[in-house]
Amino acid sequence: MLNDIAPIFAALKRGRLGAGLLVLQIALTLAVVGNIVFIIGVRTAHLTASTGVDERDMFALGYRLDDTEGARGQRETDLTALRAAPGIADAVATNSYPLRGSGWTEGVSLRPGAKEIQAQQGDVAIYAFDERGVGALGLKLREGRDFTRGDVTDGTFNRAPLPPVVLVTRSLADRLFPGRSALGQTVFLTAEPNRPLRIIGVLDRLQTGNAATTADVSAAEDSIVIPMTDHGPRGLYLIRAQPGKIGAAMAAAAETLRAANPQRTFGKVRPLSEIRATAYERDRAMAISLTAICFILVFVTSLGIVGLTGFWVERRKRQIGIRRALGATRLAVIRYFLVENAMLCGAGVIIGAIAAWAFNAWLGDRYGVPAMPAWMIATSAVAIIALGQVSASFPSSRAARVDPAKAIRAC
Repeated sequence: MLNDIAPIFAALKRGRLGAGLLVLQIALTLAVVGNIVFIIGVRTAHLTASTGVDERDMFALGYRLDDTEGARGQRETDLTALRAAPGIADAVATNSYPLRGSGWTEGVSLRPGAKEIQAQQGDVAIYAFDERGVGALGLKLREGRDFTRGDVTDGTFNRAPLPPVVLVTRSLADRLFPGRSALGQTVFLTAEPNRPLRIIGVLDRLQTGNAATTADVSAAEDSIVIPMTDHGPRGLYLIRAQPGKIGAAMAAAAETLRAANPQRTFGKVRPLSEIRATAYERDRAMAISLTAICFILVFVTSLGIVGLTGFWVERRKRQIGIRRALGATRLAVIRYFLVENAMLCGAGVIIGAIAAWAFNAWLGDRYGVPAMPAWMIATSAVAIIALGQVSASFPSSRAARVDPAKAIRAC
């Protein structure tokens, strides 16, 4: 194999233009495909991330009362009727749900009076429900305690005054209080910046309403839950069906609420599975489009390798014939072209690895894409080299079948 290196370099020097173009094509393929595969992996992992809510049997139903004066007491009436309806396991009144696309957002701070963005520790999603919310939604409490009936206050969503105790998600607790427990700590929200809110429990996970728009864990999972009920004319219920009965439960919920108060306008009854599918529709389309681009780039690169190797086989028929006449085996001829191709692919992946890293750094600075791990660049490089060898094997096999006598006479 080492004896082939010098003639390979000499041959490549004579065909430097084609070799250089192939090296650049391989480098471009590695840089682009490596980053595309990484982005697809990040986005698809984001697609399947748990919201923290028991989505399988959960659906949302919103409404607006036509008679705004009769709103007080309607929540309690509705919830009592819903929990007794056939096919329904539990129901809770709340202000929002994960992946909704909007919701109540506040700036959070560890110091009182922080109204400026620079003085805050970022934005968080605010959820509000009563003492049955954690159980009804299937949320997991990692530390501390759940709300009690005495913690729940009457109020208006998106406004102060705020109740004195809150639950926070694990991601927010770890960010605000790294290396220590969040229980008993206080935070402040911009809605009421001088009111201390004491953390009494830490939830494992509760994604924000805008979680589908970001791959940043903090932006997707930093949530605070307050124990509050709102008696306004607009309402939103999250309803958990009994296992396998979500269709019947959705029909029963609408009928039950109409019977409790027909003077209202309903929104669309939406299973959380449908909400997830809608929220990530663009991400799935992007993943499919990027995958198609990857296949096209890889296919074109493969054609380039096959074409260039085939071209060299045609140009070197006399050389191949002489080598075969001097005793070179078919395996030696195949090895010659594969070594030549491996050298070109190796040069391409070295340049491509540097370009892939630089491209990823630019995407991170511009669009917040996470840093691509070194093992992924290395894996992409190995895959490109393997693809190049497979592509080159077809024209190399044809070169090995060249008849020495005919090749020498033809030239």
